[in-house]
Amino acid sequence: MAQNIIIHKITRSSIEQLDFDLPDFDSITTALPTGLYTTFRTYAGRTMVIGLHSHLNRLYLPAKVQGIVPAMRRPSVLREVLSELLLPMDASEARVRLILDTSVEPGNIYVLLQPLQVLPAEIYIQGVRVEISKSSREKPALKQTAFISESAFDRSRVGGDVFEILLTRKGRILEGMTSNFFYFRDGVLCTAGRGVLIGITRQTVIALAKQEGIKVCIRAMALNEVSFMEEAFITSSSRGIVPVVQIGEEQIAAGQVGAMTKKLMNLYEQHVLSMAETII
Repeated sequence: MAQNIIIHKITRSSIEQLDFDLPDFDSITTALPTGLYTTFRTYAGRTMVIGLHSHLNRLYLPAKVQGIVPAMRRPSVLREVLSELLLPMDASEARVRLILDTSVEPGNIYVLLQPLQVLPAEIYIQGVRVEISKSSREKPALKQTAFISESAFDRSRVGGDVFEILLTRKGRILEGMTSNFFYFRDGVLCTAGRGVLIGITRQTVIALAKQEGIKVCIRAMALNEVSFMEEAFITSSSRGIVPVVQIGEEQIAAGQVGAMTKKLMNLYEQHVLSMAETII
């Protein structure tokens, strides 16, 4: 079994635990049948998730369009099963990946669980460096496991001082490989609107910004405009808001985490539990 990762296969008649000698979610995912997936973390002792309804819709809505009936026909039943699988975990919080098979045994659901590894505090204090890729998602509206294999080269670039890879198309920054991308310019918070996966944390951050009176612009940043960025950050369900202080060789805000980014990070932390929904 992969270290600290528990894998369950849900069929229409059973739930069985699988044994994979693989080190992480991505390597396990590529070894499973291709399909739709979503990844998130828990809160409040593995009992709550931000945007769980939206996470499940990433599986159920495209499956319905394709005429696939999930092994757990109703999201409410999957919620109950997920709660039961999380209960015996020896961890304060968990990272979860749900995969809906659309290829080999359409409808089967795989549940990957591991103890949540929180990022070091210095990541949020000092910010991170990201790099650029010329690739992008073929079907950004769908979160498909095939993209994990297709982006293997870019994923191999992550490590050391490279935290994330930004995907681009036609000279514009769309999103991170595992995140959404935001930037400030002229005091306005901007993020791409087309050609990206509409992340749950992305939507939460936009809502918080608007509540605070921060102007929001839906616009992808051109690569030749990176030097005009005042601040930048990425968002994901497992990591929240992570400040970006360098894109390639270009420093953002002189390599410092910006004031507006700090404000949004604080707001997110303050409201995170109030935004979470119980699993059942």
